[in-house]
Amino acid sequence: MNMVETLTISNLRGPKLNQFWIRSLGLSKDFSRIKLLYELQPFERLMAALLRGDRNAAVEVFDVETVSPTLVEQLLKLTYAEAFSSLVYERIFSLDLVGRFSGASILAATYLDEVKSSARFLVSNHFRLDEKFAKVLKITKEFKSDALWVKGAHLSRTVYQPSHFRHYGDLDVIVRPSKFEPFVEALKNAGFEFFDLPAHCNQIGVGPLRRPLDVITAPLSDWIPSGAITMIRKADDLYVDIKVGPFERGLQLVEFERLFVDAEEGACLGNTYLAPSVSDHLMIMLCNFAKSRFESWRTLLDIHLLVLALNRKPDEWKHFVQRCKLESISTNVWVGLSIAADRLSTSVPDVVLRELAPEENFSVHCLTFTVSPAFVWNSTSFPMKILNIYVSSDRKRKISLLARSFFPSARFLCDYYGDRGEGVQFSYLRYLPMHWFVLLMPGGIVRRTLGRLWWSTKSGF
Repeated sequence: MNMVETLTISNLRGPKLNQFWIRSLGLSKDFSRIKLLYELQPFERLMAALLRGDRNAAVEVFDVETVSPTLVEQLLKLTYAEAFSSLVYERIFSLDLVGRFSGASILAATYLDEVKSSARFLVSNHFRLDEKFAKVLKITKEFKSDALWVKGAHLSRTVYQPSHFRHYGDLDVIVRPSKFEPFVEALKNAGFEFFDLPAHCNQIGVGPLRRPLDVITAPLSDWIPSGAITMIRKADDLYVDIKVGPFERGLQLVEFERLFVDAEEGACLGNTYLAPSVSDHLMIMLCNFAKSRFESWRTLLDIHLLVLALNRKPDEWKHFVQRCKLESISTNVWVGLSIAADRLSTSVPDVVLRELAPEENFSVHCLTFTVSPAFVWNSTSFPMKILNIYVSSDRKRKISLLARSFFPSARFLCDYYGDRGEGVQFSYLRYLPMHWFVLLMPGGIVRRTLGRLWWSTKSGF
């Protein structure tokens, strides 16, 4: 069964979760600590109890907290935001909590009606999402062996119960860099357009956009954009996020090709596709959870269910730990798994947490999640790159990559800052100062100053 079961963990290995500081994403200066379950707001504790199927914990929230308009309103907002209506509605009945809602207040009873209505919408919308996914799979079928479909589109049909209708909006796909341009062209020929907003393509204003290949052009092959591009077909409101790496941090995986070797096959309405294995998908979702600063309950539930799936193949945990260390994501993974164990009673093997536990020191506690996780060559400022290197466990790789990028090949400089067709004999010194400006300055400044003079913000494809 793929149900969210109540599981326990004997002990959290490593530093205390609430010793870690986090900074909100973007330009925010809001700092806070990671909160343990008992430190969460009442509506969050109630949601955690519903997700893990813990009736006693849910009843305790009702007994301790007055079912106030604020509690009901916050719970409803969270249910909507995470698209949990189907799952939550089923849990309220299976845990015999209907009386607690309907008898508590008129507002609480209204909550049940609202969730029921939302659940019905999710059911009908889920089938439309599957139809959209099937359309894209048909358009890109020639790239089946070169594309891995990740996150909701795959997880909704593998680790979730069908009746929970795990929502997904954008279709996320990882494509081999060598097939990136033809993959984009296939979508373009099917009526898709480039979504030209910096939030959907960090290349806008900091690099050329003449053709799809420009988006993934970098000084060295280990550099990749944190997020490549989004293609949209307005006629049926279809969005496809196309990436060339899974962690969205600016660096390619050390074992990128292994993702394809270990991939598993999925199916949607008669169309087959490839997706990362359970252990690889777990790594991806844990890094995604860290990127969102551990705020997404939907991603947390994804992690919980992937752990349950991996527990059915216990020998895989050893390889999982090795790969986390190789890719230098151990701290992100340890924190994500520990949060899942704390809030959802996720059954993570003790040996896994023990092997991945970070050191207990100032930089780990205070800087790991307050420094930007992005290490993108043409968007992250030089000071932030240095801070990122300082808090990373893959310092040698990043230092080497950054140092070698100051004097890239003449071919790259001409392709990125000039015309791909021009000769390279006399272009090196001409384009090198431009390259240093992009490499050293934050993308926002480049985009608002010289970038607008050097490159068009409208794509040529």
